[in-house]
Amino acid sequence: MSEGEAYVTCQRDCPDACGMLVGIRDGRVVSVRGDPHHPVTRGFLCPKSRGYVAYDKSPKRILYPYIRTGPKGSGHFKKIDWEEALDIISDKIKEILSKYGPDQIVHFEYLENTGLISFYYPQRLFNALNATGIEYTICDLAGEVAISLHYGERYGAFPSDLERSRLIVVWGANPASSSVHAYSLMAKAKSKGAEIVVIDPRKTRTAYLGWHITPRPGTDGFLALSIAHTLIEEDLVDWDFIKDKTSGFESYKELVSRFPPEVVEEISGVEANVIRRFAKLYAERKPNVIYIGIGLQKSRCGAEAVRAICLLPALVGVDRGFFFCNSVRDFDLRYLAGEHLRTAPTRKVNMIRVGRLLAEGEFRFIYIYGSNPAVTVPRADLFRKGLMREDLFVVVHQVVWNETAELADIVLPATNMYEQFDVVVSYWHPYVQISEGLATPLGESKPGWFIVQQLAKKLNLERDELYEDPKETLDLVLRKSKMLNGGLEDLKMKKILKLKYPPKDVYQTPSGKIEFVSSLAMRFGLSPLPNLRLEEPPDEFPIILLSSSIPRLASTQY
Repeated sequence: MSEGEAYVTCQRDCPDACGMLVGIRDGRVVSVRGDPHHPVTRGFLCPKSRGYVAYDKSPKRILYPYIRTGPKGSGHFKKIDWEEALDIISDKIKEILSKYGPDQIVHFEYLENTGLISFYYPQRLFNALNATGIEYTICDLAGEVAISLHYGERYGAFPSDLERSRLIVVWGANPASSSVHAYSLMAKAKSKGAEIVVIDPRKTRTAYLGWHITPRPGTDGFLALSIAHTLIEEDLVDWDFIKDKTSGFESYKELVSRFPPEVVEEISGVEANVIRRFAKLYAERKPNVIYIGIGLQKSRCGAEAVRAICLLPALVGVDRGFFFCNSVRDFDLRYLAGEHLRTAPTRKVNMIRVGRLLAEGEFRFIYIYGSNPAVTVPRADLFRKGLMREDLFVVVHQVVWNETAELADIVLPATNMYEQFDVVVSYWHPYVQISEGLATPLGESKPGWFIVQQLAKKLNLERDELYEDPKETLDLVLRKSKMLNGGLEDLKMKKILKLKYPPKDVYQTPSGKIEFVSSLAMRFGLSPLPNLRLEEPPDEFPIILLSSSIPRLASTQY
């Protein structure tokens, strides 16, 4: 497309998934504005998206394939053509398969691009090779599991619930920076009389919206148990709701009885009278929502804290009165990723451990896309050390030169979200959106699906699914969904389709109820009740680092 306007959905790792109207002239992006008709984002864009036109002209853009010519990390590369790059990569894959086996090939990806095709389709090649994959533990998996143990599925409140809430509790989150549309809805709810409470050790921009409670870092779960204790002790709970929709209450009641406000004041630093005041407010002002931050569960007992927090709505009679992650499980993403192409058991490693394994000599080939692990994973120093190994062949498919690309053997130029077709599903609001991506790719940049199809040909792989049109594959996935009425053609026409989530009062637990005592946890050998441990920092490291979102940055993408 050389002239006109394209509908693009923002594909950064953000819950808002903004709808954007992108002006294109001579094949390039010349303007970006919000879609005023989007049901949630309503025409407003964050600074990251508004500033894309300048980003598109970045001198760091990778335009051609490159091969390393100097020592690893020297930054010395020379331009090569696609045919040579693909030949080198496919020959190296053949060599690794022959000498070491498929488990010594690993692919590493994450959510630099949340498009379903961009993220999942390239995995088809590696599944067909029986290569090693990764477990996506770096973000919100602990919290997702925590909620699922008690509710069956992790979905909770949607944007419309924020708008009509009389009380919004922002627990360990800063949506003023990380989800500007949620922040806007909170401010709007406040203007209509809603109370806002922010529970966070940090004085964030969001904290200025209302009452700010500041627990010591790592004590949130104890605070939640003390709130539960107070609700029960002062007869502020919804007994009918507990009787009809929950199980295991008596055991839970016994647990929280050990955490009266006076005890938890010593643990959390939150005064006992503040805990009681909050519990009374929480019981009285309904409907309400607890907006749980992802960062809260990134600690040793973070998942247990989320378990404790997500059970509070059940005490006051609010069905799924929390938001953590509303990502979809109904789409057959395993099919899109080609897991059915494997002919050997799947080997997956915790993505947090990949750097350590690389540094210890594990793997001989790594393909990295949609991620910058040289600086964004825990112990990134080990990841960099591993990438520097001369016996490890590193391929990076990336839009711009970054710290990981600088350590590669082969660098491949990637199209960005304005240049490639995709479909995006928000993990906050209930909408599926198209992203037309009609700008002309800069230089010789290519989407991930193109690369894996070309490599599959050079490797003489015969499975037809490796060569499917990704749009046709995605259309099949969309049409199989019970949560979506339509397929790709409907999405092309309407741009946005609404997902049909199960009702909030449906619980996918074995008992069909909210389980205070989780039978799923027992099945997996976990504590059936929230199991918190207080861990003081060691004497030699007494200071706890709390990092915050920055409005103009999305990890290392902008």
